Amino acid sequence: MDTSTAVLALRVALSLACVLGLLWWLARRTGGRPGARAGARRARAVPVAVVGRQSLGGRASVAVVEVAGRHLLLGVSERGVCLLTEVTVPAEPTTDELREQLDPAELERLLDDAPESSLPLSTPAARTPAVPTQRNPLEGSILDAGTWRRAVVAVQERTLRR
Repeated sequence: MDTSTAVLALRVALSLACVLGLLWWLARRTGGRPGARAGARRARAVPVAVVGRQSLGGRASVAVVEVAGRHLLLGVSERGVCLLTEVTVPAEPTTDELREQLDPAELERLLDDAPESSLPLSTPAARTPAVPTQRNPLEGSILDAGTWRRAVVAVQERTLRR
């Protein structure tokens, strides 16, 4: 390796180091990553969780957000986010509340009164396989033409303006 090649390699390495250092400095300066700025270093005191979201068409939707134990209904559109109301979410029933106590004598009476023809002989799930068998060895792969057709239809549906 002669000296001109070594000097060229050193210049390329030094230039690359300068560019990477400049990118790192810009990312820290503009907040390119979380916690980079001084204002973003403090921890978030109140956790925010999106409980649910429902699209209303176009770019409008509503969202239920939980903040500090409160559930807020927010309207979200391309113009911004606004608070619609505060929602009270009922407590989920426990399994004991969901269970109904059955009297064994009543259950016996119901089984005795039931006609024989109403009891199923086999369940439909037992007759159908859990996973459908593939008809074509390429079905579902990138080499299958049907996969490409479904992909084109999916893209067309997403890009259609309504």
